[in-house]
Amino acid sequence: METIAVYWEPQIRIYGVSTVTGLSLYTVVFPAERMAHWGTVIASLGQAGVTFQLVNLQPLAAGEMQLSLLFTPDGREREIRRQFEAGTAESGHGTWRQTSPVELVYLHGPHFQDRYGIAEAAIAPVPAASIPLLASGCSGTSIHLVVPEHCAGKVVDCLGGTFVIEKRPAAGQNDG
Repeated sequence: METIAVYWEPQIRIYGVSTVTGLSLYTVVFPAERMAHWGTVIASLGQAGVTFQLVNLQPLAAGEMQLSLLFTPDGREREIRRQFEAGTAESGHGTWRQTSPVELVYLHGPHFQDRYGIAEAAIAPVPAASIPLLASGCSGTSIHLVVPEHCAGKVVDCLGGTFVIEKRPAAGQNDG
């Protein structure tokens, strides 16, 4: 005998939602065979003290990968830009872009990994509210949504129909 349990809430309870403003998003598309190079770039930035709010890697069609790095600008943007320019020029393949400033909304929840459709529940309301979604990522207990400047509050508002959300002020780039 097999037992299957399905948990459903009319409004999904979460531990909380946080927003961070004043961030930079770097995105690079590169051939999959250059993955080791970009891993080295990320490691070197980390060793230089750059801290990331989100690192996301996803495969695209035709053997390409897309890497997104979200971080708080701290005066090292010139070095980061240099690394991205060199990384794409070195192989003659790949493109990159910087989008700044952007904002991050992330939800913390109980057992997201056990809930069927949780990513869709968090992501679908954003484009439905005509808010551009620049990047996203999910883990066992967190969902991260990256949106243009001045959009984090709108995202929190539109997610209020799906999730039980307590209102909190946005965390700026200088907040700890």
